[in-house]
Amino acid sequence: MKVKICIGSACHLKGSREIIQKLQQLVKENHVEDKVDLNGAFCTGNCVNGVCITVDGTLYSVSPETTDDFFKKEIMGRI
Repeated sequence: MKVKICIGSACHLKGSREIIQKLQQLVKENHVEDKVDLNGAFCTGNCVNGVCITVDGTLYSVSPETTDDFFKKEIMGRI
C-alpha cells in the first residue's frame, strides 16, 4: 500500500511533520512495515483542507488530531 503525505508549505504549516511521525510510529507498532510504504509528496492541490494524504491514489485530508482514526480506518482497514 502506497501512502503519500504532502510536505508542501501549506500542509507543513498544518502539521504534516507531526502526522508523518505519528504514522511512522503506528506502522511500526502494528508491525505492517512490509505492507505500508510511507512517502513524502509535494502539493496535491487540496491545500484548503487539512494535510493531504493519498492512499493508493485516493486523496484524504487529515489533521494531527485525526491521524489515529485515519490510520485505523483507511490503512489498517485495508490491510
